[in-house]
Amino acid sequence: MDVERLYVACLKMLNDKYALQEYSKENFIAIYNNIYKEHNITTPTNDINKLILIKIKTEVEKTMNNNNPPLNPEKTINNNPPLNLENKLKEIENIRTSMNVISSSIGFQDPINDDIVSNNINSNLINTIQINNQDPIMMNRFKSFIINSNKNNFKISPTIDIKTNVIYPCCLCIPAEIKNRTPYIILSINDNIKNVNFTFVPTICNSTWDIWKPITENYVDINLTNNNWNISIIDHFNNLLNLSYFYSSINDIIENKDTFILDIEKPMYFNTGDKIKIIKENGSYVDSMIINKNNKIILQNNNLKLDNLIDAKIINYIHQLSLIFKYYSK
Repeated sequence: MDVERLYVACLKMLNDKYALQEYSKENFIAIYNNIYKEHNITTPTNDINKLILIKIKTEVEKTMNNNNPPLNPEKTINNNPPLNLENKLKEIENIRTSMNVISSSIGFQDPINDDIVSNNINSNLINTIQINNQDPIMMNRFKSFIINSNKNNFKISPTIDIKTNVIYPCCLCIPAEIKNRTPYIILSINDNIKNVNFTFVPTICNSTWDIWKPITENYVDINLTNNNWNISIIDHFNNLLNLSYFYSSINDIIENKDTFILDIEKPMYFNTGDKIKIIKENGSYVDSMIINKNNKIILQNNNLKLDNLIDAKIINYIHQLSLIFKYYSK
């Protein structure tokens, strides 16, 4: 939750509990900054926000006790009973957790020889899960969609109405190796008229994929003029992030009755059971699966022909990137 929305939550909490109509924003910002400085990046944002609200509650109660003002804790707002702070905070935290649910998935494929690839989101949109719990601050229901790509610099054309929805990229799932190549990533989205950039840093890391998130939760609506988006991922040298090192050339092919045995350029990127994409010389592709690996990889030739493999490149699907967008009605 960004500072502005948390401030609104703070005002609502104080109004509900103490019938206070205002609270110094300067004091709020000071408490907000101090508590965030006391906790490292691994502390969940919800936990920090809870501490901020509890700190404010404690200070307000202390001031009230010192000044002995007349309190009216039974005051109701819009004929609703006053809310218990602990229940309120628990509600906010549960809703924030709910909003992290990935509600839909989109398969995105792109030939290696194309610089920009088009994809219509609704053509592959799986039934989107609508989150029933409403954010008490935003009072909106979030949905999400995912773009998967094995290549940088691509185009999408979402059919979501950008005039009536707020849309923003909430996280980027990318191969773990990338964090060793750049400390941050700039996600650039433009529609050939306007451009908006988001800076991402790794927040959850493991041996296969990392989850990168914006450096601030003060998300900026994409707010472009049309739905024809060019998306690029830029490294700390201000260059397009190079994903080509995940592609492997085929050095030699042995065709057997039921299998193909491939001697490939980068065997370390492939293991038994991995699903791979074979990009043919003309840019089209076919999927396959590795059924065994020693020094070479072995593929079943169910849907493969020798011509598919000659001068082709292959990439492991675990090395694709996934860009997750959230959106909600304005």
